[in-house]
Amino acid sequence: MRRTVLALAAGVVSLGILAAPTAILVDTSRSIPRAQFEEVKGLVAETLPELLREGPVALYAFNDEAVKEVDFTTDLASLAQGLKRLEPAGRFTLLHDCLFTAVRDLEARGEGGVVLLVTDGKDENSAVTLEDAASRAVTARVAVVTVGVGAVEEKVLRRVATLTGGRYAGPVPLQGSALKGALRQAASSLPPPPRPPEPAPPPAPAPAPAPTPTPANARPLWFFGLAALLGVLALLGLALAVFLVVRKGRREESRICEKCGRELKLWETECPDCLATRLAITHPGAESQSPAAEAVPELDPELLKKAPPSEALDHTLVLDEVPVLVLRRGANPPRAFQLPHDQVVSVGRDKVNTISIADRTLSGQHFRIVPKEGTWYLVDLQSTNGTFLNGERITLKELRPEAVIHAGQCDFTFKLEQRKLN
Repeated sequence: MRRTVLALAAGVVSLGILAAPTAILVDTSRSIPRAQFEEVKGLVAETLPELLREGPVALYAFNDEAVKEVDFTTDLASLAQGLKRLEPAGRFTLLHDCLFTAVRDLEARGEGGVVLLVTDGKDENSAVTLEDAASRAVTARVAVVTVGVGAVEEKVLRRVATLTGGRYAGPVPLQGSALKGALRQAASSLPPPPRPPEPAPPPAPAPAPAPTPTPANARPLWFFGLAALLGVLALLGLALAVFLVVRKGRREESRICEKCGRELKLWETECPDCLATRLAITHPGAESQSPAAEAVPELDPELLKKAPPSEALDHTLVLDEVPVLVLRRGANPPRAFQLPHDQVVSVGRDKVNTISIADRTLSGQHFRIVPKEGTWYLVDLQSTNGTFLNGERITLKELRPEAVIHAGQCDFTFKLEQRKLN
């Protein structure tokens, strides 16, 4: 009886892998010599039967990309055919990517396992690092057994094996017994699977709360709901009363022109309609209404005659005041526009204006400058952004020298310059 049990145990634990799956990774890049590549295929084929007695086996190859040639299976013929198909190819070696992929596949099976990695240790163009693959292998309970082939970088292969709890079996040529021994040692170093947590005992039922006695004067729930509704209605009524009082006060504050009954805006100190009528301001091209001529007293004609001029006064320089509008807009250089003495000048974005300025902050027809008997007046043309004179928003107001007109993002300075009369 005892011999039978020992025989069964030896059959189950022939490699010490405890029925764990195995992933075989073969470097198929052109950096592996052809003769050694064929020797590697023979070594793997010799090991396959014993690996299949422990669990399913998968075959991977990597050069320019990591490819799973045969998925996890217990069919020896499928694995042998996949092994025969392997040929050196490609220009690069994605060692780290293939190792990471194999460890991820073993982790998805949830059984742990062993990776048999046959390579020279070189890596080119992988998206992950060796530390990424090794740390995931430790988490997934996967040990890596490495076999060197070609111009082996032994330091890299030993590091992979050490980080994952595996073994470095050595370089090719390698005896099958040495490889089996390395696989056995790596499998025995795998930590046992975590034990499932024991279910927590069900919580003890909480004692039922004692019924609270209802006082004799307790009010029903609908009473509190009605009280809350009445409170909300009272607040709404108070808010409505405040609104009506404020609105009434605002109506009382509104100002009405005593002459024409027009409502004055907050910034208007005088009714613009009445002021325009009084000044007889007309649109460009229309005939202006001139006020009645004042009576001039009759004077002695001799008083209007000049004395004979001396030779020193024959060439007197005659000066005249010329109205000028200077535009300043942002960092642009200032521009000056000479205004006529007897014509209305309109300013805005539209080309129909006397002065047209390509500025989107100006209205199509923004404001006018109207001359009247030696005085100039500024008139806003119901512009969108308004017209401001020395910081005050206006509708119509007298324009004095050095006054600044602000319209949109433009500043205009009104000046009277003295120039020689031709």
